[in-house]
Amino acid sequence: MKDKKLWWGGFLIFISLGLLFVLGWSNQATSNDYDLLIKNARVVDGTLRTPYRADVAVKGEVIVKVARRIKGKAKRVIDARGLYLTPGFIDLHTHVDRGMYFPENRACLNYLKQGVTTVVVGQCGGSAWPIFEKAEDQIKRWSQEGIGPNAALLIGHGTVRRLVMGDENRDPTPEELEKMKALVREAMEQGACGMSTGLIYLPGRFAKTEEIIELAKVVASYGGIYHTHIRNERDKLLEAVKEAIEIAEKAGIRTNISHFKVMGRKNWGLVRQACQLIEEARARGLKISADQYPFRFSSGYPYRSLIPTKTWRGERVERLTNRDIDNLFGHLSDQELIDLYRKTTPYVPFNEHHWQFLKSLSRERLVRYIGRSILSTSYFQGPENPRERMFFYQRLQNPEEAARIYQEVENYIEDLVGAENFVVGVCVEKQYEGKSIKEIAALRKESVGKTAVALEMMGAKCIPLQMCEEDIEYIMKKDWVATSSDGLAPFYGIGLTHIRSYSTFLHKIKKYVLTRKTISLAHAIRSQTALSADIMGWPDRGRIKEGCKADLVLLDLKNIRIKTSISNPHQYSEGVRYLVINGQMVIDNGRYTGKLPGQVLLLKKGA
Repeated sequence: MKDKKLWWGGFLIFISLGLLFVLGWSNQATSNDYDLLIKNARVVDGTLRTPYRADVAVKGEVIVKVARRIKGKAKRVIDARGLYLTPGFIDLHTHVDRGMYFPENRACLNYLKQGVTTVVVGQCGGSAWPIFEKAEDQIKRWSQEGIGPNAALLIGHGTVRRLVMGDENRDPTPEELEKMKALVREAMEQGACGMSTGLIYLPGRFAKTEEIIELAKVVASYGGIYHTHIRNERDKLLEAVKEAIEIAEKAGIRTNISHFKVMGRKNWGLVRQACQLIEEARARGLKISADQYPFRFSSGYPYRSLIPTKTWRGERVERLTNRDIDNLFGHLSDQELIDLYRKTTPYVPFNEHHWQFLKSLSRERLVRYIGRSILSTSYFQGPENPRERMFFYQRLQNPEEAARIYQEVENYIEDLVGAENFVVGVCVEKQYEGKSIKEIAALRKESVGKTAVALEMMGAKCIPLQMCEEDIEYIMKKDWVATSSDGLAPFYGIGLTHIRSYSTFLHKIKKYVLTRKTISLAHAIRSQTALSADIMGWPDRGRIKEGCKADLVLLDLKNIRIKTSISNPHQYSEGVRYLVINGQMVIDNGRYTGKLPGQVLLLKKGA
């Protein structure tokens, strides 16, 4: 009996010890010090510090430790040997909000694949909530449904002006100015980070400097920022930069000049004087910066006709009077007129605000506004119109007329950028794609003018390289110039878009750091991370530093591949092996995980 009791006692002790071991092992297995541990990385931390070896640990959304060696357990460990660890890239100027309206584009995969973890939207005077009445509606929608990268919203001056004044070319009345201030104030209260202007677009071009200053003062009172597509990026660049400086000074506001550049061959070099103006203002204590995309050609749809309108239409060019417009469109009902407008101008964003604007017009103004918009489209004039092409072709049959046309076209190309800087993007003659008009003229053994007309008649899409490499590199070297794309979130494979939407950030590293050695890797990464964060007033982003948000890129520097081309732009860039946004893995060993961890970054008051 005693032996039996001893046996049962020993058995219970054995079971108890076993249970304690199992429980202890289970607790040890599930208790981790970190959620993510990146080991053996070469760190480029967002400052100008030389890249260094380190481990980086993440817990939740935050970087909690950066050290030469980190011990401890983590849910996920990545051996980053051979890879460069950088902060997530911040794109200071995008138009991705247009594409992100559609849930299937909400991930912005073309940006994630470049290493972009944050985008600033609502640029060039157009608010980032195109069909919503208030900023809070867009913020709520994106927060609930999820977005790929983080996003910061700007209130668009053009949107505000159109809501209050339509497209009137005049100063606002005191009452209208107060209404505009109220709309800006409302957006800032709801979390917008600042205001943007597009001073070359309608209706922004109608606003005088004083109007912008008054609205910028409202933004400044919240600690917001002013982003501006300045009034001129060509021969009047210096005057436009001076206006931006004046607004910054008189409104007391942080100011960022969007896609800083100068266009047109005769204007190349003006950026040096513009930079001097900005640096003098910075020396006076003004907070002025700029962003830049590293490409020689501009515009979201960069293809341009080789034949100026006056040459294309010849003597049939005439200025349509209001009576002409009334005669052409006055017999249509309002709905018929609007339906025709929507059919022939599909690129015009037709949203609730636009609809309300059209309904507010008198019958006379409605006819003239829509009539002129319709008649300005390629549907009615230009190379896309078969009838216009027929008239033009007939003129070419007259040798004297043809010679005059060829010379006018050649002069136009030479004055714009020169035949060596006009490149064929898409053409039925595939051997011409990627070549300049000058090169093609030599192949065809004919004049530049005749070659250009032939390309136009065969439907070639050509790109003027309106910026020069020397200016791009001069701007890029400035320590107050950040990186931006000015890109979109397009539907993959549909239409022709600028390659910057797919390649800006990795293109800059590959071309200007690795190939041309224009700037150092540390300088490039800073321009894409910490500098952008500082411009926006985000002390907890853009750096690999304890306490900062875990927006991280693991970059395979030796295997960066820019696959997009001007004739085939819809190609994802390669080189980002891992991408972390707010502590969540979004690209895992080159593959998108399907997560949408981005946050809407609301204004931090007094930033």
